Amino acid sequence: MWIKEPNFPLGVSHHDTLNFVFKHENIYVMDNHLAASWCWMDSIDVEKVHNLFHIDRHYDLLHFPNTVKTQIIEADVQLHKLSLDEYIALRQPMKGSQDAALFRWDNYIGNLNLVYPKLFGIKYFATHNEGTVPEGFIDREYEIKDLSTNVEYWMSQIENKWILNLDIDYFFATSENGKYQMLTDEYIIELCKNINEARKHIAVITICLSPECCGGWDATIKKAKLICKHLGFDLPL
Repeated sequence: MWIKEPNFPLGVSHHDTLNFVFKHENIYVMDNHLAASWCWMDSIDVEKVHNLFHIDRHYDLLHFPNTVKTQIIEADVQLHKLSLDEYIALRQPMKGSQDAALFRWDNYIGNLNLVYPKLFGIKYFATHNEGTVPEGFIDREYEIKDLSTNVEYWMSQIENKWILNLDIDYFFATSENGKYQMLTDEYIIELCKNINEARKHIAVITICLSPECCGGWDATIKKAKLICKHLGFDLPL
């Protein structure tokens, strides 16, 4: 079902614009990763510890501690009770310029961790090592060659349910001619098969299209449909 239904033609996504969120069972699909933390709060009990497995080209670990403190914690905003529209409307005051979105594609994990510091237990990451990592935040990082067939095994070794956070830009890279698909469809399908095997360990799955990081809407929608198909449902885009 649509939580946020898209308007066509689809617009820019980039740092802080959300075009859509679609939900099937405990799987959420979105164009901008800024919505992932809202989806987690919509699906899980934030008072309970959940492990995080982040599969993404980028770390997405920026955070705004001063703003989170003043705009959420000290303002007594119950973040996990907000609607998606209310969550998106949270702002970061900017001196001398227009306010900016508090939750963006690169800070939603860090900001959520500031509000609920006991939420994330074990944190596994598989990335292209792009971005900044707060010291001590990540427990283990995994390489591309090991990822597609081992997610279920790695999850099974740890207590508590998992949040699986996937960005389709993990399968893409950049050349002087633009973005291109670096990992094959066969790799993607193998990863999906392993995720299906791991579903018993997973509380919620978030999948992000990140069109600007994948060469545009056509390329990333095609991969999103492939992933959703192999996770057992059709994405109506």
